[in-house]
Amino acid sequence: MTLKELVLEQLEATHNQVGWFVPLNDAVSGMTAVQAAWQAEGLNHSVWQIVNHLIFWNERWLMRFNGNPPPKMETDNKGTFRITDISQQKWDESVKRMNEIMNDLSKLIKEKNEAELSKPVVEGETDPWYSYISAIAMHNAYHIGQIVTLRKIQGSWDPDMGVAT
Repeated sequence: MTLKELVLEQLEATHNQVGWFVPLNDAVSGMTAVQAAWQAEGLNHSVWQIVNHLIFWNERWLMRFNGNPPPKMETDNKGTFRITDISQQKWDESVKRMNEIMNDLSKLIKEKNEAELSKPVVEGETDPWYSYISAIAMHNAYHIGQIVTLRKIQGSWDPDMGVAT
């Protein structure tokens, strides 16, 4: 397996490829806006807030990978979990946007060769593309675990989707 295949596999496993754990598409599948906005007592975020956080950070990395510096952050990390309007339309838009970003990241990686993936993403830095892509996949996997856990607490998780216990 090449380095390119490895990072692509990691990224797609957190998006839409069923493997050792539940991908994001399955983790949010069939949720209503009300379910997605629900917060468990004593826990910090809802599923929707987590999805918005993932949109924020994955989109910023997509911009960088496309050679476009992301805009200056107008909030701290806490602000990336924000929900502005709880409606089914807005929830569906959030899920759609997350899928678009993840598809665009996968497409971009497929277009790169091994040499490009070994170069720094940002001029003047030493960390290569593949390092950031791997970290993005780990970040996504961490939050997908939170989403599944929230759905289990909420009672909206279908164990046939994976992670039965």
